[in-house]
Amino acid sequence: MKQRVFYDNTNADVLGLPMYLIIIMIVAVAVIAAVIFMIPQGTRTMNALVTENAVLAEDPGSASAFNFSKAYDVKIKVTTNDNRADPIAGAAVTLLGSGVVASGSTDGNGEITLSVTPKLGANINEASVKMMVKASGFEDFSDDTAVTIYRG
Repeated sequence: MKQRVFYDNTNADVLGLPMYLIIIMIVAVAVIAAVIFMIPQGTRTMNALVTENAVLAEDPGSASAFNFSKAYDVKIKVTTNDNRADPIAGAAVTLLGSGVVASGSTDGNGEITLSVTPKLGANINEASVKMMVKASGFEDFSDDTAVTIYRG
């Protein structure tokens, strides 16, 4: 029968390896936590509502192309889309469509008044003006039928 010889591990080479693995794991977890912390949080949503002159109507008397006879002031209020509905100051609001191109920024109360003079093409009885709102820290908001225009 052969005799087995066990060597004495006086240097503790194998015993030191798990300690290095534990240190590497702790550092890796700290780095992953730092990276996750740096990921930006989801942006908040907002709401915009036309508070005055959401529907514009005039009677042109015929079906030909028609420019409205006067400018209308469209009032818009921009707020956060949560229970508090805080006003958003400095939001860029744009109205576009039916011959209307108007833009501006909201005041401290989240309100803006844009002056528009819409147009309707020949044989078009109804059209919509699109509203687009952009604000820092918020998702963009748009409403394709914010203002309705029709022949009265």
